[in-house]
Amino acid sequence: MTDWLALSDLTLPDLDTHPLEEALFVCELALPLAQATVLLDWHQDQGTNRTFSVFADPVAGVVVLHRAGQVVKRHLLPGPLPFGSDTARITYGWNRRTGRWVLTFGRIGSGEECRATGIGPIALSPQELAAICRRDGAALRHASLLWFGVTQGAVPPERAPWVGLRTPIYTARGPVAAGALRPGDMVLTADNGLQPVLRATRLRLPSRGSFAPVILRAPFLGQGSDVLISADQLVVLSGAEVEYMFGDEAVLVRAGSLANGSVARNDSLHAAIDCVAIDLGLPELMLADGLKLLSHGALAEPPLQVLHAYEAQQLVSLIARRSLFGAA
Repeated sequence: MTDWLALSDLTLPDLDTHPLEEALFVCELALPLAQATVLLDWHQDQGTNRTFSVFADPVAGVVVLHRAGQVVKRHLLPGPLPFGSDTARITYGWNRRTGRWVLTFGRIGSGEECRATGIGPIALSPQELAAICRRDGAALRHASLLWFGVTQGAVPPERAPWVGLRTPIYTARGPVAAGALRPGDMVLTADNGLQPVLRATRLRLPSRGSFAPVILRAPFLGQGSDVLISADQLVVLSGAEVEYMFGDEAVLVRAGSLANGSVARNDSLHAAIDCVAIDLGLPELMLADGLKLLSHGALAEPPLQVLHAYEAQQLVSLIARRSLFGAA
C-alpha cells in the first residue's frame, strides 16, 4: 500500500540523480479518446536533454518516447487497441539489470490487457520524476489524463481501504482526527469497547480514476459532517431498510457502492491524497462521527455480512428515497 515512489501533483523528498534500476510508470486515462492524443509530455533542456512522453491512439496504439541526450528510444504497443469507454490504465516498466521494458494497456474491470516487450530501456531518476510530477506545468498533461505515478513493484499497488486524515475517530479521550492517531491510542469500538491501535499507517495514494475516494455526505447516514474515505472502506448500514431487505439489523457496504450522488459521491478533485489505515488487530467497528467503519489490517472474517455491489445499490436507493423526507 505504500509502494508509490512518485505521484502526480505530489512533491518527491528524494532528489537522487541516479537512474532507478527497476520501476513501473502507471497512468490512468478517461475514455473514449476521439483522436490521437499526447497524454503526458515532459522536456528538460538544461544540461543533458531529457524527454519523457506518452502518446495514445485507438488505431496506432500506445507509444512511450524516452530521450537522454543523443539516445532516443521509442517503445510501441501497436494498435488497434480496445479503447472503448470508461477508464483505462497504461503501464511502462523497465529493468536495467535485464535490459528489458514492458508496455501494457487495458480497460479497468474488463480483464483484458494488451502487452508489448522489448530491450534497451532508458531509466528515469527520482530527480526527473520530481520534475515530471510537479504541479506547475513542467510536464504538459492532456485533460483525459487522470493521474500518474511510479512504483518499484512489478505491478501497480492494489487499492486499499483507508480513512481521511481529518475523519474524527472516537477514542478514550474523545474524538481525534484519524491522522493524529498513534500506536497505543485506545479507540472506541461498537462491539468490544476500547481497543488499542496497533498501527496507524500513513498512505500516499492516487485519488482519481479507479482509486477515486468517496465523500459520505452529511447527514444521510447519521454523521455530523461529510466524511472522506476510500471506495473500498467498509461502512455499517442499519435501519428498517436493512432489516426489510436482508433480515439483519446491520450490514457492511463498500463506500464505492454508496456513491449515487445523494448519499455519497465520488471525489476526484486531487490527483493524489494523504490518508491513513488504522489497524486494531482483529476487524473492529470503529466509531467515527456517527458512522461505524471497519478497521484495517487483519484478514479475518468481518463481524457483519458484506453486501455485493448490486445489493448495496438497491439498499442505497431505498435510503436515498427516505432521506428526501429527513436524515437517516
